Amino acid sequence: MSPTRRERVRAETIDEIKETARMQISKNGAAALSLRGIAAEMGMTAPALYRYFDSRDDLVTALIVDAYKSLAAALAASQETEEESHDKRIMASACAYRAWALTHRAEYSLIFGTPIPNYHAPVGITGPAAAQSLIELIRVLDAVYQDGLLTLNELSPALIKMLEPWVEKLGYTGPLSVIQLALTNWAKIHGLVSLELNGHLSDVPEEVNIGSFFEKEICSLVERMLTD
Repeated sequence: MSPTRRERVRAETIDEIKETARMQISKNGAAALSLRGIAAEMGMTAPALYRYFDSRDDLVTALIVDAYKSLAAALAASQETEEESHDKRIMASACAYRAWALTHRAEYSLIFGTPIPNYHAPVGITGPAAAQSLIELIRVLDAVYQDGLLTLNELSPALIKMLEPWVEKLGYTGPLSVIQLALTNWAKIHGLVSLELNGHLSDVPEEVNIGSFFEKEICSLVERMLTD
């Protein structure tokens, strides 16, 4: 059944609220996000906006979920190719992560930046969305594992205990070593991207392209993961 006109208008208004909020975050940071400010910019009264979101925190939560879903979709799209080379698939996933971050800076800052004062994410809502992007990376690595080409690390009892809760979070029943590789390699990808976004690579010599530098680092990462 098609949505009614009232439902379409409500959905369009919610989208406009979210986009206005993203613009505020991009301009002033997530901590300065204000429902009253959004309402004023949209030409609405504050009480009218509260018909769509009960509080600032509800809006922040919705934005976080949207951001995680958008990132996961970008990672999934990077694998929609006939290319069968595992190293190129891993590279495509890493480059998709970087490209998404560079083009969605406000969203990236919202989910990976400085915590918003007095905001506590409802894990039951944001957790599954947050896990989805890591699941996409695990799918890439699991394909390598299934072909017997993934170098698995031996895990200590302490590390096994730390990783076991991730099995349920990610719904992955393969070796814990695959989850460990996904986490550690995501950490490196994330670290490189965060350094770039926060201007810590701004002093790289002009003749060094940051994108090429990123890809070279990912190549080194891939070489350590794949068996000969």
